[in-house]
Amino acid sequence: MKTTIQNPAAPRLTQSLDPWDDAADELVEIDSAIVREADLVSAKRLSVDASRLESVSLTGAVFDTLEITDSECNRLESAAVQAHKATMLRVCMTDCRLTGSEFAEAEFQDCVFRNVKFDDVGFRFVSFKRVRFEGCILREADFSNAKFSHVVMTDCDLEGANFTSASCKDFDVSAEDLTLVKGLLGLKGATISETQLMQLAPLLASELGFQVIE
Repeated sequence: MKTTIQNPAAPRLTQSLDPWDDAADELVEIDSAIVREADLVSAKRLSVDASRLESVSLTGAVFDTLEITDSECNRLESAAVQAHKATMLRVCMTDCRLTGSEFAEAEFQDCVFRNVKFDDVGFRFVSFKRVRFEGCILREADFSNAKFSHVVMTDCDLEGANFTSASCKDFDVSAEDLTLVKGLLGLKGATISETQLMQLAPLLASELGFQVIE
């Protein structure tokens, strides 16, 4: 089944869909709408454009296609989502939970993530362009082989996050505690503070195979 929600007339975001009536549909297109307290876990292909999702559940969803553009996502319950090669363009996500989700080979561009739980999330081979992470939980997140361009992380928990073989260009992590991250060499090219440099020196020496004598 297919659900298409569209309201092309200006101003946008004039539809309010509460409650959702098509929870079992596998193809869902949301255009210029506000969706509250919906259960979309049965969706296989989800496209969201110029819309606002509030308190929507995607927990356990397995997507063939996930595309979110020019939209706001607030208080999503989206743990254990499988969304390989997902696309998020110009998205603001606030107070959401994506624990244990997989976004391998996804693209995140011009996005802001505020107070989002990304613990144990798979970001392998993901492309991040002009992205901000603010107050996010990124414990044990896997950023191996990810590409960062014009990215800022502020007040995030990076304990156990893995940056092995990552690629960094204008990636600012100068406000973060990096002492417990994995794959430090993958952060080559990132911006750090002088204090961080002093803290990380022993760890970098270890990763490079140096033997340090006192």
